[in-house]
Amino acid sequence: MMSKRGCYLLLAALWLPLTVAAAVPAWDELGTAERQVLAPYAERWDGLDEAQRERLYKGAQRWQAMTPPQRAQAEERFQQWRALTPQQQAQLRERYEQFRQLPAEQQERIRQRQQWFRELPPERQQELRQRWEAAEQRRGEAMEERRERPARDRMEQRRDFGGGMGGRR
Repeated sequence: MMSKRGCYLLLAALWLPLTVAAAVPAWDELGTAERQVLAPYAERWDGLDEAQRERLYKGAQRWQAMTPPQRAQAEERFQQWRALTPQQQAQLRERYEQFRQLPAEQQERIRQRQQWFRELPPERQQELRQRWEAAEQRRGEAMEERRERPARDRMEQRRDFGGGMGGRR
């Protein structure tokens, strides 16, 4: 079983940019602290492709720079990630990619709203979530109604004009 650190690194690797800057050191060239964090990958490190090693290496550096509370929060988030279904994970990846495509100003506005929401009392957060879910449900129902309307309208036209296909009864 993978350690919490290794699990976090795996998650971090999913979210870090895919760019590869400089060559990542071979396992024997890594520092002691880096090897400790990357221990779950020790046996296969040199066999990983350059992009994977780069993501994991950067993740290890980020992990080392974190404070203990930040590490605890990262571990908690990773556990939440693992609890998601593959479909939910795919949706989050897609949303994250959409977010990355937004202009920087829009990303910043979203981050500010997210921070504002986090600072609300839990009761207010729950109230807003319920209102949002109700609005989403209404939007979904309205979209379904729009999809069904053309078919229903065509059926009514056929009925009104003798059953379609030009025949009269």
